[in-house]
Amino acid sequence: MTPVRRSAEEDARITREITARAIRRLDILEWVILTGVAALSVVGGWLVALVLSTAVGLPFRPVWIAAAVLLFSVPGAIAWRRTRREDRQRNQSTRSDDIDV
Repeated sequence: MTPVRRSAEEDARITREITARAIRRLDILEWVILTGVAALSVVGGWLVALVLSTAVGLPFRPVWIAAAVLLFSVPGAIAWRRTRREDRQRNQSTRSDDIDV
């Protein structure tokens, strides 16, 4: 028996389905990671507030809120800035490669 050859359209459809499934899974993973980071920020902010309220005498809740926001936003801003810088460098190297050709 000879194997049946799928058409290019069917191959493209299967590729689209696999790609869509991978994108959905990556989206779910992104939300899980973001939720985990937010939870860790809240717990870390609680620990910082606990230490500062007992050691220095600062009010607990405002310090907890400020620490949690800082623990979430500062690393996020650093990661975002690093990603933007890498994208910019990649775009510049791509443009210089296009010019050289």
